[in-house]
Amino acid sequence: MDYIAKGAQAEVYKDGYKAIKLFKNNISKDEIEYEVNLQKKAYEFGLPVPKIYGLIEIDNKIGIVMDYIEGVPIGNIVLEDMSRSEEYLIKTIEIQNNIHKIETKAIPHMKDKLKYFISKASIIPENVKDNILLKLENKTFEYKLCHGDFHVLNLIQTSNDIKIIDWICASSGNPEADIYRTYLLYRIDLEEFAEHYLNTYCKIMNLDKDNILSWSSIIAGARLGEYVKNEKEKNILLDIVKNNI
Repeated sequence: MDYIAKGAQAEVYKDGYKAIKLFKNNISKDEIEYEVNLQKKAYEFGLPVPKIYGLIEIDNKIGIVMDYIEGVPIGNIVLEDMSRSEEYLIKTIEIQNNIHKIETKAIPHMKDKLKYFISKASIIPENVKDNILLKLENKTFEYKLCHGDFHVLNLIQTSNDIKIIDWICASSGNPEADIYRTYLLYRIDLEEFAEHYLNTYCKIMNLDKDNILSWSSIIAGARLGEYVKNEKEKNILLDIVKNNI
């Protein structure tokens, strides 16, 4: 096996025409199987997703065996050649919109996931948290496929097409919430790009920007209960929550 990359939860290796995502010992088999099932569903929907072959155990660690994707993250391509940023921004919006066209009740529902992570966010004052949960309850939910972690580093340009990876955050719910989630992920590090993404998405797909922004405290609140990578992100998320309740 050849080492490829390392993430917060796993290391990725290449083994011939297959990739092995080998998880750290603190990640349970149930969590890994949860990710496998979500990616399998995405593959079954006909999306350009690496095919999964099953689980493997190496050195007492559990791994996922899937197709090896020969390509480059779109984020890397754009950083190397900013003249292509608009071209790829439009491509990513079209891909995300195609995901949202799929209706499914076969994966976890967005409302349940959001409620769990908001409730788990101990950093949010209880009265603020109650207001966020009330906003969540007042939302009318759909059953559209949402990636949940859609951004340019999870889109791999191959010689044939663009593959979509990392489906662990996927749910069935509202596209507007998923779009805001992407906007938020960009907003943390690239505020100007985040605004351009959102404005372009609304223009191309004829969406109401205010409807997307109405998810701000809900999505930011859930993020605080899920994963915060540094102090900067924590402060941005808290500001969004407190200014939008």
